[in-house]
Amino acid sequence: MIQLDAKKVLVLGRDPSGESALAIVRSRGAEAKLLPADYLPDPGEPAPDVVVLSVGCDRRLGEFDAWISRGTTVIGERELAFQLSLCLHVAVAGASGKRTTTALIAHILRATGRRVAVASGIDQPACAWVDGSRDLEFLVHGVDVSEFEFLNHFRPVVAVLLNAPADHPGPVESWDDHVRRLSRLFARQQPFDWAIVQAEALAHFRSVAANLPGKVVSFSAFSRQADLGMERGLLVSRWDTWTGPLWDMARGRLRGPHFAEDALAALAVGRVLRLSLDDMVHALDRFEPGASCFELIGEGEGVRYMDDGRSQNLDALVKGLITLAPVAPEQPCIWLVAGGASQGRQFYDVGPVLSPRVKHAVLYGEAAEAMRSAWSLFTPCTLVPSLLDAAHRAVAQAASGETVLYSPACPSSARPDQPPSGSDVFREVVRDHLTRRGEASGAGASDSPIGIEADRVSVSFPPPSLSTPPAG
Repeated sequence: MIQLDAKKVLVLGRDPSGESALAIVRSRGAEAKLLPADYLPDPGEPAPDVVVLSVGCDRRLGEFDAWISRGTTVIGERELAFQLSLCLHVAVAGASGKRTTTALIAHILRATGRRVAVASGIDQPACAWVDGSRDLEFLVHGVDVSEFEFLNHFRPVVAVLLNAPADHPGPVESWDDHVRRLSRLFARQQPFDWAIVQAEALAHFRSVAANLPGKVVSFSAFSRQADLGMERGLLVSRWDTWTGPLWDMARGRLRGPHFAEDALAALAVGRVLRLSLDDMVHALDRFEPGASCFELIGEGEGVRYMDDGRSQNLDALVKGLITLAPVAPEQPCIWLVAGGASQGRQFYDVGPVLSPRVKHAVLYGEAAEAMRSAWSLFTPCTLVPSLLDAAHRAVAQAASGETVLYSPACPSSARPDQPPSGSDVFREVVRDHLTRRGEASGAGASDSPIGIEADRVSVSFPPPSLSTPPAG
């Protein structure tokens, strides 16, 4: 356990995660300061004893070499919380689905009487639960890949990796190095701990001989070799010690392969924590996905409007398109609004999935030009200055029988002139459009979350673009 009494501590990141870490280290007797995430020390400045990075502080360990060489300990806010807490930990990582899956796991655990809290993202810091951790059984973490370098002793008794999409690595990191970095989530586990890994991601681990010391369970909405899978909307287990049907997705509010994998991961966590299937099924029946998670926000004049703004990578885009059109329609029927930051993206790979489904892609932000270069071979593309312009154009031109899907496919732009919340912009445009036409808006416009029976169609193939990692 880290010792903080009378230590000099710098906390980097003026956000809820950093503020929570600051409160904890001060309560342990440290002399602590809260500084901006991009703070760079003066070369002559005395080295602190400890540097704590907030969840929102996206820095690399090498930036702190000068301090580390002088004896400074550099850890993340989540690592700090782990070392000081008194409960068991469950961790969920992946480029998409963390919020939904952590919420699902917590929902199932609470429904079965367990005392549980969630720590996911900047606004749900793990340090906020340190003082109350004695009264918890589990703290469920949603862990960003950027945190992995700073998890030195973090050991979840159950760790979940939802995906390792091919679009994630940046230009300075090879695919193999990226996969090995993902494996750090499991590095401190013991042989009696559990690693619950998407089958496609597990194949990547094995290709680079990454070590997973715990007991491994695989899941996938596409692979029939996975321990847990999906068959025509039915979640099933092929696990040697737990075979048979698990849950019919038609019973709840989750639809499509991306939500199926979230539910499969949650069921696997419940199984290894010895929850009964009946209790888990009842909890899944009642679960409501969060806002902007493949959410139907309105219908009018025969057009549906889907907000998947929380899904900011290509893996989520592909699964969203397959959910809306599991079998390629006679004519493409989806207006796609996408854009954001472009670093490290492999846009061309998803073209074959777009081609039969997307009628037109309206693109904005830093990624727009790269998206058009890759996607114009497969579907018509229009570049516009902003998300606001993109939403207006798609909403105005969609015709009856079509769907407007907001799925950014990459992170939000960091430019200061961009709106802070893409989903807020998209939803406001849809709301205004429907109001002008006298149509009712809101997620209650349909009894079904997306108004289709996508989960009744067998989706047994992996999207070809995501089955092979990009070169270097």
